[in-house]
Amino acid sequence: MFTVEEYIAKRKKEDNLNEFNKDKKIENIKSCIDYIFEYYNNYLEINKIDERTVLDNKKIEKFRKYV
Repeated sequence: MFTVEEYIAKRKKEDNLNEFNKDKKIENIKSCIDYIFEYYNNYLEINKIDERTVLDNKKIEKFRKYV
């Protein structure tokens, strides 16, 4: 699981975003804001689902052994 900083760095690298390009300043700001929204709306939700699945699988396995 990535921190928000790691996630932004990963997305910048994937999109080849050059944050020092003054000509694309507004576009870069918009992209970085989009990365933050993606992180909190999509990435964290997916990880919560994965964590829940792992916990559920452990409970099922424990119950199976009990039975």
